[in-house]
Amino acid sequence: MELLLNHKRFKKILSWENLSSYLPNKKRIFDFPHTSYKYFNFFNFYVKENYEVVSTICICKNQNDSLVSLVDRYGVEFHLVICEECGLVRAKHMLSSKDLVHFYENYYRHVHDDDEDDFKSPEELYNTQHSSGKIKCDIIKKFYSKEISPETKIVDVGGAVGGILENFKPSNNLYLADFFEPYKIYAEKKDINIIHGGLEKIEFKPDIIILSHVVEHWDNFEEEIKKLIKIQKTNETLNYIEFPAIDSLKFGRRAGDFLGDIHYPHTFYFSCKVFMNIMNRYGFEKIFSDTHSRSIYIFTGREKPLINFSEDVKKDLLLAEKRRNYEGFKKIATRYIPNNIKNILKSLIAKT
Repeated sequence: MELLLNHKRFKKILSWENLSSYLPNKKRIFDFPHTSYKYFNFFNFYVKENYEVVSTICICKNQNDSLVSLVDRYGVEFHLVICEECGLVRAKHMLSSKDLVHFYENYYRHVHDDDEDDFKSPEELYNTQHSSGKIKCDIIKKFYSKEISPETKIVDVGGAVGGILENFKPSNNLYLADFFEPYKIYAEKKDINIIHGGLEKIEFKPDIIILSHVVEHWDNFEEEIKKLIKIQKTNETLNYIEFPAIDSLKFGRRAGDFLGDIHYPHTFYFSCKVFMNIMNRYGFEKIFSDTHSRSIYIFTGREKPLINFSEDVKKDLLLAEKRRNYEGFKKIATRYIPNNIKNILKSLIAKT
């Protein structure tokens, strides 16, 4: 079967018998595919027996798709397509909305890694989020039109344990909206207000909304964006949005390997251009974005037309494959080429 990315790893559906060959191994040149027994069992057995899997259509409502991949990064069968009318890459099938809620409440934090007893400890994750959230906080403060005060209402949607919000203290208007009970309990002990659920449970209009690695998980983008619009202060609410963008792979994220992004819980795989156009079509205006897929959007209500970026996305995916090959060559060179040969190669490259 011909795929857009016609490398065998995008077709390699793993079986129980060959799982051990793809477990993480430092000796391997390329990191993907790899798998875990917990993940493999959950999506191959539990999901098929207990959850409903439904077909998806593109956000642009067109139905002109081409296959990109047959598997996710764990070797589980998972079909990915690109819309030829807008360039959005998405899962061809996804869990139903009802089952997704059950999944995130009960299993999402449990199924990924065999070497973890259960899920990452709330304290450890809180500290990690606090540290990584400093950059997010700096970006938000740079583009927020007012001083952030104790009265500023900030909501982290899908923020796990809420560690990002630590960077905005001493505000007493910090809110975490999420599903996973153990993390919500810990966040509450850190003086963070808890909202049990997602956007639909927010009953006020925040000044700042954080959506960090959330939008790619939405199963129904149109419904979620309507919920987001409902809680906007027009031309005021600042929306910080971050996701693993396709176009950042060619700059070296994940060593250029798109397969590393493909993950059963991810419905959408955006490039920055495609995402900007989607947001523009719903009345949002981008005021900032960078090559790390961090962005700021403001709701203006001014809607713009559909733009087709499919060729740009295909080009970015092919450039990512070239980057992966380059990163693989670097690893091989580091491990196996003698230093004197490396120096000769460096001097030749410097002259070109």
